[in-house]
Amino acid sequence: MNKRNYMKNEEGLRKVRTLIDEQKTVMMASNLNTIPFSVCPMTVQQMDEKGDLWFFVSKDSGLFKDIEKDNRVQIIYNDDNKQQYLSIFGNATHIIAEQKKEELWNHHLLNWFEGKEDPDLTLISVNMENAFFWDNENSKLVPFFNAEESNVSSSSGEKGFVNL
Repeated sequence: MNKRNYMKNEEGLRKVRTLIDEQKTVMMASNLNTIPFSVCPMTVQQMDEKGDLWFFVSKDSGLFKDIEKDNRVQIIYNDDNKQQYLSIFGNATHIIAEQKKEELWNHHLLNWFEGKEDPDLTLISVNMENAFFWDNENSKLVPFFNAEESNVSSSSGEKGFVNL
């Protein structure tokens, strides 16, 4: 078993990007201290060079309001075709950045927003603290990176630790 430490390096980020390689719809859970917690579908617009995940959200949404009270979120990602499943825990931040909004805007967003000038349109950025993926070989959930753990597994059997 190889052990690696991916402390804030490009190789560690590439490993996460292999699972989130394009715009994907994920389920984002918020208000994590309540039962049931809140869940809504969101589209990952980008995973930036630092590893933060970017989303558009309405200021009137429950998610936006939940993040104001408690910014912890859980993101559940699945790709049935590739049989890849990922759970990410992180902290969401409301972002006001017109240049980033312009960069990430695409016409598919017109299904939810009136346009990029929609006054309710805003961005959130999620800084990942840890992530786990489903290891098909061993039929178990394993840490992909975790700030407090040192075991990571990939489908190739490589073990390591990614602290981003």
